[in-house]
Amino acid sequence: MKLNSKDKFDDSIELTKKAFMVSGFELGETKYYFMKWLFYCNILWLYTDVFGEFSWLAEGMRMGKDLDELSMIAPCTTICLLGTAKILPFFFNKQTLKQAVQKLRSIHPDEEESENVEREIVIESQKYLKSVITIFFFTDLVVNIMFSCEPFMLMGFEYYNTRNVKLTLPFLVKYFFNAYANTMIWSFMYVHQVWSTVIVSVFLFAADTLFYAFCTYLRMHFRILGHQFENVVSLSPEETRKNIRQCVKKHQELIELVNLLDILYSKSTLFNIIISSALLCLSGFNISVVQETGILLKFTPFLMLSLTQVFLLCFFGDMLMSSSIQISEAVYSCRWYDAEPAIRRCVLIIMIRSQTPCKVSACNFADLNLSAFATILSRSYSCFALLKTMYD
Repeated sequence: MKLNSKDKFDDSIELTKKAFMVSGFELGETKYYFMKWLFYCNILWLYTDVFGEFSWLAEGMRMGKDLDELSMIAPCTTICLLGTAKILPFFFNKQTLKQAVQKLRSIHPDEEESENVEREIVIESQKYLKSVITIFFFTDLVVNIMFSCEPFMLMGFEYYNTRNVKLTLPFLVKYFFNAYANTMIWSFMYVHQVWSTVIVSVFLFAADTLFYAFCTYLRMHFRILGHQFENVVSLSPEETRKNIRQCVKKHQELIELVNLLDILYSKSTLFNIIISSALLCLSGFNISVVQETGILLKFTPFLMLSLTQVFLLCFFGDMLMSSSIQISEAVYSCRWYDAEPAIRRCVLIIMIRSQTPCKVSACNFADLNLSAFATILSRSYSCFALLKTMYD
């Protein structure tokens, strides 16, 4: 059975839609009314552990623990806050989310009705997006498994050497009760912390992969629009004007979509840029300072996931900016010199507008591109060097 263009669009973001459902959202028409309650339950479940992490950190500072001990909890708490910051804009902008996804879905081109060049662009974009989402999914899965199973591995190693078992949990959390009182309580709290890890991962996966989908498909539309602009001039002035009107309308639709994307991601992007520097710094500090097998098993995948997450975010933001600017080159490549003066003026106006890049910003403080990634790495290294100096 052949899939139509809308089904192929839905198929390419299937994992993203499932991640949003687990988070408590639906991409499209609402079918399950318990979704909003699922979101509240996830937040309540997660922040039971987050507040416990803050309690552990406060008690550790009060007891005068060393910097390397205190830094153990910081990356976990930081990424929990990041996951919350990434998902909250969707909660407060549900209508914008629905409008943006439906708009992107409605303009998805039909391969059967497209020209050969445009069809190749569509197929390439769909395959590219599915590959990126799948790779990110399995990377996220591996990190979750290693992070959740690390206490079991350490307990098994200790039992092998000492024949004693010391119960441990994935997170360093201070509860209002003794989580190690007996095996039943410890088992429940272990499952509780593992699911908290899953919640954070799902929040990040849902928000990031939807961003990848928007950037990939917007880039696809900009490439198709560029191809149409290159052939906008025809033998008939009336046909040329008609082609220009269609292309300008399509360009305005894409600009509107980018603006909706900026509304959804602007605030979380600012938080992401700030917090990613701290995440990379603290994870690298833990790996370099604490020479224990358990720390390496826990924080090496954690560091790689954080690095991959922020790189992909900046990479796709840069890809969106580049593709939008290339419209001006496509317009210049059309046979504007064969058109009448009025059409030449229209072409000039289109070129001037298309030289302003469509972009996602961090609340207008910075643009999301590869330059932002270089800045994050630079700041992370500066903080890492400072922490190392303080520790030494």
